Amino acid sequence: MRKFQRFVASAVALAVLYGVYRYSFRTDSEGNYLFLLPGDVSAEVSVQQALVSSERERPVDPFRLANFTGFEYVIANDICKENSSFSELLGVILVTSYVGHDEIRSAHRQAISQQKLLSMGLLRIFSLGTIPPTERFIKQVAIEAEQRQHGDLIQGNFLEAYRNLTYKHLMSLQWATQHCRGAKYLLKMDDDIVYDPFYIQNYLSDLHQSDESRTHLLAGYVFRSKKVIRLQANKWYVSRDEFPADVYPPYLSGWLYITNQRTARALVAESQTAGSFFWIDDTFITGVLAQRLQIQPIALNRWYSSNSEFLDCCIRDMKRYAYQCDYYVGPNGGNGKLIMEFIQELERCYDNACYQRPSGKSLTATCVAEYKQQIKPDHGTAMISQMKLRK
Repeated sequence: MRKFQRFVASAVALAVLYGVYRYSFRTDSEGNYLFLLPGDVSAEVSVQQALVSSERERPVDPFRLANFTGFEYVIANDICKENSSFSELLGVILVTSYVGHDEIRSAHRQAISQQKLLSMGLLRIFSLGTIPPTERFIKQVAIEAEQRQHGDLIQGNFLEAYRNLTYKHLMSLQWATQHCRGAKYLLKMDDDIVYDPFYIQNYLSDLHQSDESRTHLLAGYVFRSKKVIRLQANKWYVSRDEFPADVYPPYLSGWLYITNQRTARALVAESQTAGSFFWIDDTFITGVLAQRLQIQPIALNRWYSSNSEFLDCCIRDMKRYAYQCDYYVGPNGGNGKLIMEFIQELERCYDNACYQRPSGKSLTATCVAEYKQQIKPDHGTAMISQMKLRK
């Protein structure tokens, strides 16, 4: 009898222990006990996903720009690393600038200082090539002196040339992804462009707060269905050997566009694949390479004016009527002072709360500009007449 009682007690104890064992520990969908697996499953899955994600981002050769090997900086710049306060920037403004455009770079600095930009979470850098043999008005010593004074230049070891703009464009993106990784966004622009840094800063702030999960970003003025020019006399002539298709993929204007770190890294890495090069930089980088990576551009076309005269009229109307400008990006029309005047009036306008332009007084209806006929100096003075502008 006692043996039977001991047997029953043992069986009950074993049943209780099994119950504790069976129901106190989590199992997966197949009934396996998770605590017996090597490490936490969820953590392991996260690591595996991270590894897959990192494998998709090809490594970048820092000594290469597309098909140009042996790349190095003539003037390097670690401005983001030298000051830890720059490590968490909202954005870096990458200005591609002809090496001889020291006056235009000066206009940008006078229009809005680096200190002011930093207070807005932005930082500006100018990207240059090396001085070509045909350049007579500037020397390398002057460029080095400019860097010592302002500390906002990078210079690559490729010659300044129209067909080398792709190298300068890629150098800018590569520098930002390698030397300024803390910046959330990158804004690439040409040095002859006028822009509204205050509106763009607000746009980037809103973008950062509302869309943390975006993987890729390319936003600006989108060109679609642009035909390749085959007329040899045209500046933009492209042979079939250079580009076989008759229509370019959608691409962004190189005047000014916005991207992020992940997209810039992907574009630079894709440019280093075999046989990758095309001399029209914005078409190649934001069009051809983006299409390969299946990155769709975001259209911000309403931001842009193709006429510098509209920006002149914006300045006039900000002064006279405190009207907001309809445009945030446009060309300077060969006038470096326009960069300064536009940004300075914008700052005053933002500080004093300018008004939205009345619907019946659009720029296209009210802007009248002076047209100056270009003739030789020894053939008299310029003829000036009024003309109505079109967008």
